[in-house]
Amino acid sequence: MRVRFVIIFYLCFFFSLFAENESGEWKEYGLKEVLGRLKFYAFAKIAQSVRTGASFDQELYVKETPCDQNFPRLEGNFQCALLRVSTLEDTLTDGSEPKTPSIASATNGLTPSKTIPPIPVKAKWYEGRTLAGKGVLSLPGKEGQSDLKLFYHTDGRLSHYSYEDKIVVFDWKGQELSTILIVKVDPILRPLGGKEYFFP
Repeated sequence: MRVRFVIIFYLCFFFSLFAENESGEWKEYGLKEVLGRLKFYAFAKIAQSVRTGASFDQELYVKETPCDQNFPRLEGNFQCALLRVSTLEDTLTDGSEPKTPSIASATNGLTPSKTIPPIPVKAKWYEGRTLAGKGVLSLPGKEGQSDLKLFYHTDGRLSHYSYEDKIVVFDWKGQELSTILIVKVDPILRPLGGKEYFFP
């Protein structure tokens, strides 16, 4: 009986370690520590791109796509559809707007549920070049939240975005995310501290 208890204990312990590794981890930084990470992310260029901004000249609709449960919770109304330009909706060409999905169509005529597909969010898009690459998306916030300004690499992967007093920077290894750095900044975008997420 005692041996069985010990085996169960170790199994639970190893499964908990595995779960932690699957979900990655955050590392908190003070000013000194975060300054040491900024050069790796080329943060000076990133901050300058946020200062410069963009002249938005197009509109598009973005579908709300929840992130996987193991994906870290990020600042503002961030959704995983925003990670790549290829997963954004097409540019509006005819001025039409998406229709509100009816309960019947959303449930295929079955008993209505609370899972009615959300209405895509109207966003603004800038197609031109930036210091980060090409393309900037302005996504309105929800329930009093500030807008997100998302900057993309030339190949369509998300470089970084700004939200209130935070700049969130993404580091990619090929097509997979490696780390995410969240930098708290002052009004002129000087770093004050931050934290970094390491994917397993």
